[in-house]
Amino acid sequence: MLAPLLAALSVAAVSPSPSPSPTAAPATIGTVTVVSGSPQSLHRAPQAASALSQAQIRATTAQSLDAALRDMPGVDRDRSNAPFTNYGQLRLSFTGAGQDRGTLLVDGVPAQDGFGGQVDWNAFPAATISRAELLRGPGSALYGSGAIGGALSLTTLPPSLQNGGFVDAAAGGVFVDDTTLAKTGAIGDWASALTLSTRRLSYGVIPPGQTSPVDRPAISTADVAQMRLRHSAPGNTLDLEAIVGDDAQQDGRPNDGFSRNLDLAAATWTTGTVATLALTAFARESQVQNLADRYPTPAPGHQLYHQDVPSSDGGLRARWDRPDAAGAWTVVAERRLVTGRSEQWSGTTGLVQSDVAGTQALDGLALQRTWDGPRFGAIAGARYDDVRTDALGPRDASALSPRADLRYTASPATVFRAAFGTGLRAPFLNELIRSYRIGSITYANNPNLVPERSRSAQLGVDVASPLGRFALDYTATVVHDAIDFRTLSASLQQRSNIAQTNTGSYTAEWTRGGPCSRLHAFGTLQHDRIVAGSPAEVGKRVPYVPDDAAALDADRSVGMLTGTVELSYSGPTFADDLQQQPLGQAFLIGGRLTLHGGDGSSLSLAVDNLADRVYLTSIDRLGPPSSVTLRATVPIGRRAGGAPLADCR
Repeated sequence: MLAPLLAALSVAAVSPSPSPSPTAAPATIGTVTVVSGSPQSLHRAPQAASALSQAQIRATTAQSLDAALRDMPGVDRDRSNAPFTNYGQLRLSFTGAGQDRGTLLVDGVPAQDGFGGQVDWNAFPAATISRAELLRGPGSALYGSGAIGGALSLTTLPPSLQNGGFVDAAAGGVFVDDTTLAKTGAIGDWASALTLSTRRLSYGVIPPGQTSPVDRPAISTADVAQMRLRHSAPGNTLDLEAIVGDDAQQDGRPNDGFSRNLDLAAATWTTGTVATLALTAFARESQVQNLADRYPTPAPGHQLYHQDVPSSDGGLRARWDRPDAAGAWTVVAERRLVTGRSEQWSGTTGLVQSDVAGTQALDGLALQRTWDGPRFGAIAGARYDDVRTDALGPRDASALSPRADLRYTASPATVFRAAFGTGLRAPFLNELIRSYRIGSITYANNPNLVPERSRSAQLGVDVASPLGRFALDYTATVVHDAIDFRTLSASLQQRSNIAQTNTGSYTAEWTRGGPCSRLHAFGTLQHDRIVAGSPAEVGKRVPYVPDDAAALDADRSVGMLTGTVELSYSGPTFADDLQQQPLGQAFLIGGRLTLHGGDGSSLSLAVDNLADRVYLTSIDRLGPPSSVTLRATVPIGRRAGGAPLADCR
């Protein structure tokens, strides 16, 4: 079954397409807002950025949103496996900077758990994401603590007054069930967008050499409901959003896994015509029940401990923008309050083993000026952050993070850019107070952690023509007092400050094509090392940062049929500071054959991990095996695409 499918995909993807009409303008590039907070061309942006459209995200063969980002340059994403990952292990790394040195925003709201920094990817089904944008390189000057390596911005299905939407359902492979309902329409004077999603996945995740007689296939579940509302009037817009989600993982043993629930509410009021003021408020609560099995000794299948981790965070942001003939002024003021607790009981006696809690207040004030001329462009700004933490003792940290980005347009086709910035990353409460165990290894907290400080520099060139767009960027990131796990013994690691890490990252990206055919490829080379610290650490790789990565995806439409081929490679990666826990390489082949209906419906057959490569996503989890999935999408009301299919012959 797989051989005919691959052959059909290959033919459809590489079939020749008509030559583009001669034009003096570059191929369609698109814009991003994540670089400065205002729309800017990817080609002319003074700092490197990446973007994925809704069509690109939905065309991937990945089983979760985080894995779909393997097609985005700058995301250290080879370990993406959100449905089957230990609680607390899903963290962000951009341009090789390392874990917890990136920021995630969803619909403009901070989306990382304020207590621990991890991302609940299961709360954001890939089918509901309309746009993904990544600022690659220093981002703290605009986005604050944690944006050392960049900022990822996701946009979910936007509210609309038009009656529309879709039902998307998949089955086969690792999917037991995967169904998403998305619906837009008017509710009185309000535009709305409602999404409901449920997902069940299952496969054997435990690697060879770590199995036991009580093992069974792992099961992952996720149920999410999201509502967005928007009311617009001349000079004023009010946006409301609510998310309720529950997800759980049974990780292959009777007493190993976790369950989590999430409640989020957010509101943004935007007023003004020329100059605008946007006020945002959000509140989030999360409750995690975490179980650990007694594997490897003395008796797998029996509970070792039970953790209860409730946390909450909320924030306020005010952003003022004033454009002028040369560019724009921006002022941002933010406050975020975080509380969290970690309680642990023995699985055999029920006695309390740990009960610790903490609070954190983060305040930031940023000033930014942009210039956008025909030949030169620039961004200059700075942000002051103050972080006050009370967790096993009070502490305070502050930093001023400047930013300077320059763009020189040598010709309409060729742009040069350079950027510099510094950053701050304060320890999460989770790092200060919570310990846990995976297999035989204990990962211990450290109440004496100090904040990370960083500096980054970037150089790049961007060339666009009717044939496509090519970009090459180099980013150098130095982190002082880098927070990571330090190996103390064969069974103990502790969060510690490592004197200094240094990463040099080269990223090349090429895109060409139009509505009937498209080719997108990128490659990344990253030299990441611990350059100061203990003799055993110096020269070692930064954990969870791949040495190199590459991806190629091509699609070709002929009539009502679209074929897609997707190749993804991630190089050697280690899970510890001494390079004793290799995760190896991952080379994945996938493809999709999609039949489009004239009413906007579609039916697709997709294969992921065609070669059935066995690879690790963490030290005790296997990546998804080879799978074939059938997916159907049916529009609701008006066609979701809003435009007729291109004439592809």
